[in-house]
Amino acid sequence: MDGYATLIFLFFGCSLSSCSKFPLPEYYYVNLLMNWTDAQDYCRVHYTDLATLESMDDINRLKADFSYNLSWVGLSRDPNSRRWSATVEANTTGFHAWAETEPNHIGGNENCVLMSTNRQWRDYSCDRVRTFVCYTVTNQNDTTYVFIPTPGTWNFAQEYCGEHHTDLAVIRTAVENDKVFSVKPPPAQVWIGPHRVRWTWADSSQSSFRNWKADEPENCDGDQLCAAENDLHEWIDTNCQNKNTFICHQGECSMTKTNFWFNQIFTAGPLYFPVAKLRTVVRLTTETNADMTDPAIQAQILQQLGAALTNLGGANFSLQWKIGPKKKEKP
Repeated sequence: MDGYATLIFLFFGCSLSSCSKFPLPEYYYVNLLMNWTDAQDYCRVHYTDLATLESMDDINRLKADFSYNLSWVGLSRDPNSRRWSATVEANTTGFHAWAETEPNHIGGNENCVLMSTNRQWRDYSCDRVRTFVCYTVTNQNDTTYVFIPTPGTWNFAQEYCGEHHTDLAVIRTAVENDKVFSVKPPPAQVWIGPHRVRWTWADSSQSSFRNWKADEPENCDGDQLCAAENDLHEWIDTNCQNKNTFICHQGECSMTKTNFWFNQIFTAGPLYFPVAKLRTVVRLTTETNADMTDPAIQAQILQQLGAALTNLGGANFSLQWKIGPKKKEKP
């Protein structure tokens, strides 16, 4: 079934399709030695971005003649990415109570934070099980803290606090730090809100696929924030300033979900809109068993497309469907 969308945007084209019927990303090995940032810039100029890999199928589609010791892929971690669970923004409270030598991020796997028995903080593996402290903001904008004796991982604690309170404990001052310490039993080490954002892809893909080598990532010396793969396609973390060959990809698609992709007029930098409004009719061809005339399905697609366009260009878009007539079957 064919559909048409009306939107205010300036671009070459967009498409909605299932990857099984859509050209998959192409991967290109670049035999140049660059640090991770320069490699990303090169990929963005000549292709789409440093390689995003979403499954072993992508790994298997890498050309067999790759010959390198290490080659950059698009996975990295922001060294200043510690945030509070209650916000997607970086930690701007200005307060911390780290113990001496903390955070040390031992083994490259300590992405969450405990308050220890002496009021001080230490980073810790998010998958370990501990009790935790939630906080609640009242109508008077007062903050109260409550100890939860049920042990759980950091993610469990965050979900529990979000459902039953406001969130995991946010601590902005020494006074609030003392309040959290006072509500927990003396021997308990409890989860609190700060956590380190984990590895992310250069093109902002939400792919959770990882192919780490055994015992990786290890973050030796605390400065291994970029990912590279060896000739067996196993990934390691290494210093982003090292110079390696690299892999770019061309095109965007998801093997696990239907998504939108956009060919931008500008390959890098901000988007500029030279006209106040532009009405563009875009033909979207879909192959699906869903009823594309269903208003609920149309609304869901428009909502996702509108959000994607807004995130891409920072502007507001007005979208609507125009369902074209069905093609007549040949007699």
